[in-house]
Amino acid sequence: MIKGIEIIINNGIKEDKYLISYLDKTCYTNTKKYTVSDNFLNEIKNTIVYWKKEYGKSNVIDAEEFTIKIYSDTTDIYHGKGIYPDNYNYLKELLGDYDG
Repeated sequence: MIKGIEIIINNGIKEDKYLISYLDKTCYTNTKKYTVSDNFLNEIKNTIVYWKKEYGKSNVIDAEEFTIKIYSDTTDIYHGKGIYPDNYNYLKELLGDYDG
């Protein structure tokens, strides 16, 4: 059972942080707190579930970098810099309403 997901997206000097608690259905962003639906929680989980753990790093200095930690009984970490899974933009769309 997922307890929470931490998402950090770095793009140049801008860093967006999201902490999504599955226990109390809350999304914490850089400075705000939102209540989220079960549908949102399921979409986030289903978007990430088939990702590889590591996508590597491109040589582009200012390439966007993501780190995602899924907390359950263990912690799974997903990472990429300049190289992304096919549905990465969909994840960003889901988070778009919670952009702190």
